Amino acid sequence: MKHDRIIGRQFLEGNDDVCVYLYNSYADQLYAYGCGLGFDRETLKDAIHDVFLNLLARRRELGGVKNIRSYLFRAFYNRHECDTTELTPQLDLRITVSFADSLIDTEQAARLKTMLEHMLNELSPMQKSAIYMRYMYEMEYAEIAEILDVTPHAVRKFVSKGLGKLRSNKDRLLLLAL
Repeated sequence: MKHDRIIGRQFLEGNDDVCVYLYNSYADQLYAYGCGLGFDRETLKDAIHDVFLNLLARRRELGGVKNIRSYLFRAFYNRHECDTTELTPQLDLRITVSFADSLIDTEQAARLKTMLEHMLNELSPMQKSAIYMRYMYEMEYAEIAEILDVTPHAVRKFVSKGLGKLRSNKDRLLLLAL
C-alpha cells in the first residue's frame, strides 16, 4: 500500500517511466478482474488501454489521488458504467472446477461446476464485485468502497451477505462432491 502511494506520487510528479511500471503492474490485474466479471476480452483490452490513456492525459488533474491502485480499479469500474453499450458485464465469476480424473468422473465435475456457477449467479453484482476484490486482490474494505463508490460498511455488508448466501448452499455442494 505504501509502495503504491510512492509510485503514484512519482507518476503525478511527471515521471514517465512510472507509467510503464504502472501498466506492467496493473494491466494484468485489471484484465483478470474484468474477465472474472464476464467482460468480452477484446473490449476489455480496449477499456484497459483507455484507462491508462486517460491516466496520462489527466495526470495534472490527479493531485488528490492517494492510492494509484484504487484509482485504476475505480477508473476501470467507472469506464464500464459510463459506456454500457461497449462493456456490458455479465457479472458471473468464471470458475473452472478441476479434479483429478481418478477422484471424480467428468459428469460429476460438470454438475459441481454448474452448481458453483448457479450459487455465484444468486449473488448481486455488488456482492460479486466486492467478494472478488476482497479475496482475489486482497483489497481493504475502504479501498473497495472507494472503487464501488459506497461506504466501507456497505462493502462489509456486500461481502458478508454474499458469503452467507454461498455458505447456505455449501452442504449441497459437499454432498455433490462426495
